[in-house]
Amino acid sequence: MSIVRFRYRIYFTKIGAARFIGHLDLQDLVQRAFKRTKLPVSYSEGFNPHQLLSFAAPLPLGTAGFGEILEIFMTEQAAPDAIVVALNAQMPGGITVLRAQEVNATGKGAAALARAATYRIIFPGDAELAEKLGKIAAQVLAADKIEIEKKTKKGRAIADIRPDILELSRTFADGKICINAVLSTGSTRNLKPELLVEYITTNCIIDTDSIIYERVDILLDEAAK
Repeated sequence: MSIVRFRYRIYFTKIGAARFIGHLDLQDLVQRAFKRTKLPVSYSEGFNPHQLLSFAAPLPLGTAGFGEILEIFMTEQAAPDAIVVALNAQMPGGITVLRAQEVNATGKGAAALARAATYRIIFPGDAELAEKLGKIAAQVLAADKIEIEKKTKKGRAIADIRPDILELSRTFADGKICINAVLSTGSTRNLKPELLVEYITTNCIIDTDSIIYERVDILLDEAAK
């Protein structure tokens, strides 16, 4: 007899002090939160059952997330608004559930659909540095290939990251420079924003400790469902 399950996609923030919660700790935190809500969460079968819970893309430690995505299966249908209220009552500061929606239980999950993410990278600087980075951003977009040394599972190798930079721009206001970027994110291709910053600021003097990384949202390939 097949088990009927319902899948819910949940959008949430991970900001403030919560951005320093590691991914494994976040998984434990969310699992405990679901247990306390008494929602009809679905579990795997076998000797060590676990919640059928997954995240679209792990958020790097220290990066703030404003549109993170997790998915959970349930044994019964639940009202999306009720899921939001129940979860928010259990979450610590900085983690806020924004919305929930029921999605196809048999289609690809958000982890497989994630294709890109929008980032804001903010740091102090003057007009001269802002102009320089604006020119570099334009050069990056005009380039056919951008090769950097990238860490891989087998060590370090030269990689072309140009295909992973989908959009790139620079804004400047009130003594703060903001690099806006849409980068490949997911299991197929993935570019960390830190690598992009390292490349475009190679010949610039910047206090790297002052850089703030924010992931605005995760873009899903809806056509691949």
